[in-house]
Amino acid sequence: MLPSLTDRRPGVNPPVLWTRGRGCAELARLLGEADPVRVTGDLTEACIRYRAELLVSRRLNPSFDLVSVVVPVDFEPGQVGRVVAAVAGGPNSLLAAQVAQRIGRSLGVEATMVSAYRGDEDRGRALTTVEAVFRLLPDLSYRLVEVADIRALTTTLTSDTLLVLGAPGGNWFQRMMFGKGARLRQQAPNGAVLVRRAPRRVFQVMGDPVFVGPLREAVDILRIHPQRVLAVVDRARLVGIVTRDALDLAEPGAPVEMFMGPPVSVRLDETLEEATRLCERFGADPIPVTDDDGRLVGSLTLQS
Repeated sequence: MLPSLTDRRPGVNPPVLWTRGRGCAELARLLGEADPVRVTGDLTEACIRYRAELLVSRRLNPSFDLVSVVVPVDFEPGQVGRVVAAVAGGPNSLLAAQVAQRIGRSLGVEATMVSAYRGDEDRGRALTTVEAVFRLLPDLSYRLVEVADIRALTTTLTSDTLLVLGAPGGNWFQRMMFGKGARLRQQAPNGAVLVRRAPRRVFQVMGDPVFVGPLREAVDILRIHPQRVLAVVDRARLVGIVTRDALDLAEPGAPVEMFMGPPVSVRLDETLEEATRLCERFGADPIPVTDDDGRLVGSLTLQS
């Protein structure tokens, strides 16, 4: 997987998923560390099953934002002699640069970044944008190009250049790339790769479930588990939450269920940002992760 999508569980490299479409299988093989996996059924189910971080698809589906998506357009790996990421300052710029870098490394060709601007008043914005990405990817060189329109930018690219760029955003550079009637295959001299970054999801970073049974003796739990807050699970379902403060009041022989409160959890498809609402309650302890049926499927630690 791409190195700076980060926050992966130690030792785990999720596969790149891909769907049927021209160039999808080839691009997935270039981008992944593990063997890519073709998806033929439900995309959401497959992404969660494989804890995927990246999907290579024949198109961008506006209703699907579970994982980051990469779309090849007229992509022929054997014809690529150079890879250029168009860095425009939107939320997809870093992913575009990462994808360009990985394709370049896999094919053994040069990969660089370019940020375009029009006029001196816009040059500072372009420089700030590309330098921010460069600090995260210092092996990826960059250049600034002053252009009046998108056609002028593409003329600066060699005929064997694969262009990698983010899905449309709001600034002028992106509007020029995706304005009315614009077509990627007309803009890029040797095909293009379009990327859209998705927010990090709970299922991508969660660990194994941490829980106790409701009939376990409370005093034993205090001796065995160091956590301040614990999930209580019965027959795979989350039935409550118990705190160490509550267990401290237990008499010998009293079961955990006597001291537990209502179940509290995050769903496995929530974003990490959404999950932070429970940070104050759980602190460094594992937050229970549940599926749509209330089954405990993992745990999430947001504070160290």
